[in-house]
Amino acid sequence: MRTRTSSIFILLLAATLLPLGCQKAESPKEDAQPAAETHESTALDIRSDKTPEGVTNHFFGAFFSGKDSEAWSYLTPEAQNATKDSFEAQASDTIRWNVTKVDRDNNNAYVYINVSDLNDAGEVTSEELIFALRNESNQWGVAGFSAGDMIVNFEEKVLETVSVGETPARVSQNPNGASAK
Repeated sequence: MRTRTSSIFILLLAATLLPLGCQKAESPKEDAQPAAETHESTALDIRSDKTPEGVTNHFFGAFFSGKDSEAWSYLTPEAQNATKDSFEAQASDTIRWNVTKVDRDNNNAYVYINVSDLNDAGEVTSEELIFALRNESNQWGVAGFSAGDMIVNFEEKVLETVSVGETPARVSQNPNGASAK
């Protein structure tokens, strides 16, 4: 049985999908437009591969079962293209997750997921991750995620960190691949 801290879990997930290149997130510009209003889902359907929460749940299940091609299939086409040479799922018998909430805005969704694992002392630790998904051609796909002060954009192969005191930006949902900060 493997043990690791939540931060190590996040780095493991990011490192298997991206070459590690870190950037500091830009501060929001004063003239930036406010974010679009989101609509929270009330009923979660984690079993369906037709819902953002279901795709996220299936992605986690495949990724932590070591099923490379199945996990990779839940990424957006842009993320698949960007990670085709670096994607490697990681089998783990200690990772647990629970989808807690979904915010939707047209063809974009943010899936909140509580991930638990054992730390080096054998104690359970948890962390919230927010997965960004996009619906293209009636298919939801994972574009990236954020956790704490780290943002991973699979489509652009970017790992960003946010300085203390800054609000973490959501992962880009721009179909042209431009980051939203």
